[in-house]
Parts: sequence; C-alpha cells; structure tokens
Amino acid sequence: MSEGAQAFIDRWRPVLESGALVKFAYGPRASMTGNHCEMADRLVATLGLKQIGFNWELLDPNAPEGEPRSGMGELMKALTQNLANPSQPWLSEPQARECAEGFFGLFDTATMTLVSNRYDGLWNPIAGGSTEWGFVGFDDKLSVLLLLAD
Repeated sequence: MSEGAQAFIDRWRPVLESGALVKFAYGPRASMTGNHCEMADRLVATLGLKQIGFNWELLDPNAPEGEPRSGMGELMKALTQNLANPSQPWLSEPQARECAEGFFGLFDTATMTLVSNRYDGLWNPIAGGSTEWGFVGFDDKLSVLLLLAD
C-alpha cells in the first residue's frame, strides 16, 4: 500500500511542482464508517487542513472522461490547466494522463471513492491558498490526499 503511494509521489512531485505547490499525504483508511464527505474531512483534519463538510464533490472514478463528474476527467483538467489561469496549459495531455492513471492505480477500483474540493471552476478551500484543487481518494484500505495549490 504505502510503497505504491510513495513511488507515485517520488515520480510525480518534481513534475507537479513545476506548476503548483503540492501536498500529498497517504495512510491506511482510519475508519470504515461515514459518508464520502466525512471520510475526506477526517483525512484533511489529521493534516491540519480545513474540513468542508458536504462541500466535497463526489466524483465517479469509473465514468468515462467526458462524462459529468468523471473522476478521470476532473483530474485531467486539474493537471492540464494552469491553476491560476485555466486558459493556459500546464502538463501535456500524455503526461497528465500518465499521472492521473498512476493516481487511480493506487486504489482498488471496485471500492474506490473520489472527491474533490472543486466543482465547475469554484472551490472550497481546505488549505487557504489563492487557488487550489484537492482530491481525496480512498478505498477499503488506503486514504490519499493530492492537493495542488497556486
């Protein structure tokens, strides 16, 4: 579990830090109780970040990229668009896809849940940055935060 998460961030931190401040944290899933918002809040609270309650946007980790609330679609947007100015590019599409697939690969797809603090260009800050995009993913064993901030 932790080897995969550590390998992911070792591979991607230098790339992601070319255009964002990166906070990446992972650990065993602490509890099996609660809805997706409670699970995300539980993780960010342990990291000293702000809990946002029902303002977490539930994404579908299995939806095709072009579908509404597609987890892969949202992660690709986060990685290919400049955080401060979304009309400007960030990572190339192949590079972003490799990173997003690596992130998804951390989880058991049958039990994965994915939420974001951002929806339709708006966000609910958890770290207090001027612009940020956070993702919390978890399955039956692992919880992960990937936070990108301007």
